[in-house]
This record gives sequence, structure tokens and C-alpha cells, in this order.
Amino acid sequence: MELLENHWQPATGQVRTTAELASAIDRVQIIAYRKRKKESQRRFWARFGVTQSRGSRFESGAEIPAPVSILLGLYFNKTISDGDLGRAERMLFRRDSDGSISPDL
Repeated sequence: MELLENHWQPATGQVRTTAELASAIDRVQIIAYRKRKKESQRRFWARFGVTQSRGSRFESGAEIPAPVSILLGLYFNKTISDGDLGRAERMLFRRDSDGSISPDL
């Protein structure tokens, strides 16, 4: 199993580090994409499990954590879609019969 800081690139079969991925998906590209799609920060960042205020900090130059960088890379490379992200979120946080939220392992 690979270390968390690496992920597989299916198109080329290369392994890239999170730092390489983060530089490939830079804040200018994120902002341009979000504005081209006419999405608010809240809506765009919510699909990655990020609040609007934290997304704003990322867009202003704050370092993006590895899990979010990986999701962004997969999203921008069209490996995962909005539907995939939505299904993953619904599977992780299903409501139990008593109304509490619990991870579905």
C-alpha cells in the first residue's frame, strides 16, 4: 500500500507527491474554474468537505491539506465527478434510526 502522501495517476501510471499535485492545481486555476462555472465559494468548496471561510483562505494562498489536494486533483482530472463526491458524502454520513449521524463502515 502506498503512503498517504502519494497517489496513482491512471493516465500515465506515475506516482506523484501531494506537493506536485498541489502545484498542478493552483489557486489561480481553482478561482478561474469556480468563476467560469459561476459558483459561490460555499457551493464549490462544500463538495470537498471544506467550509466557505476555509476555501477562501485556500484561494488566498493558504496551504491546501493533502486530502483536499488529492480530491481537487481527481476532480480537475475528471477522475471523479460531483455525483461521485455526493455519493461518498451520503455513504459516510447516513442517519441512524435514532437520528444520530454515524460513519457507515
